[in-house]
Amino acid sequence: MSVDIVETNLDFDSLSERGYTDMIVIHHTGENDIDASAEQIHQWHKNRNPPWAGIGYHYVIRKGGTIERGRPEWAIGSHAYGENGHTIGIHLSGDFQQANPTPEQLDRCGALVADICDRYGIPIDRDHIVGHGELMPTSCPGVNLQALLDDGTITGKAIFYYNKAHGIAQEVADLAGQEPKQDGGSCGGRGAERFNTLDSLPEWAKPTVQKMIAKGLLNGDGVGLDLSRDMLRIFVVNDRAGLY
Repeated sequence: MSVDIVETNLDFDSLSERGYTDMIVIHHTGENDIDASAEQIHQWHKNRNPPWAGIGYHYVIRKGGTIERGRPEWAIGSHAYGENGHTIGIHLSGDFQQANPTPEQLDRCGALVADICDRYGIPIDRDHIVGHGELMPTSCPGVNLQALLDDGTITGKAIFYYNKAHGIAQEVADLAGQEPKQDGGSCGGRGAERFNTLDSLPEWAKPTVQKMIAKGLLNGDGVGLDLSRDMLRIFVVNDRAGLY
């Protein structure tokens, strides 16, 4: 899978190569909610005292959703003190103490996170996708963006794009419309726990399934659903990612 990256061809002083990558760190700009570009941030960081080699983040996502290249992905960043040697830094432009990320930013952030996790084998979960303030005392990435990390919005969008790239979401949608197979089943198969009516569903899954029924994506009367718990989890993740 891949995402469109605007190459910025920024000039850097000496950089060191990162030995391994197992975490993504999310940041914001602050500074009056400006739509900062990678080039602007590059100059800010080079003008620090003492100066940095250049922009510390690997990617910058503008308010319109454009993803700009920051520091080369292979290089050690300067975005999370003490954690730079194993992380990739993604910066969303804006001040999310006072404003909210745009829908375009969140969508492209999900796609970018999915792409990075796919290439490095990083699990798409909250242990591996964190806000800057979870690693050190700082208000970054702002309370509003951090809330979208905490409620699963960003990881949900990333899982959606990962599933889409690997054909998983379509496979699940197709399976939901099939007649139950009479194969006896075993642990983890069709014979595992099933939910056949709306009333039998776990509370956390009911709103998503109700939405899918209302849109005609599942059996319209809420009976004979034949859904597994794993399918419900995927439906809920896709719902949070805006698929339904």
